[in-house]
Amino acid sequence: SQEAESAFSTFQLLPIARAWPQELHTKAWEIAKALSQRKAYDAHYLALAEIEGCELWTADRRLYNAVGGRMTWLKLVGEP
Repeated sequence: SQEAESAFSTFQLLPIARAWPQELHTKAWEIAKALSQRKAYDAHYLALAEIEGCELWTADRRLYNAVGGRMTWLKLVGEP
């Protein structure tokens, strides 16, 4: 929504020292929108794994199904 876009833009402008990759929130926001997620919580895990170039293992079948194979590095615990 426009309100969420505005709030995110405002957050990015805050003078806060960050201890995470600079692009983390932007990447998480993009992923959340692409997956039609109302919350960016899971998207942050996905974004960090993508930025770091590593696999992300999850037991969250809902998240795994939402990604739908678009992120081949997302693995479901208990699946081959």
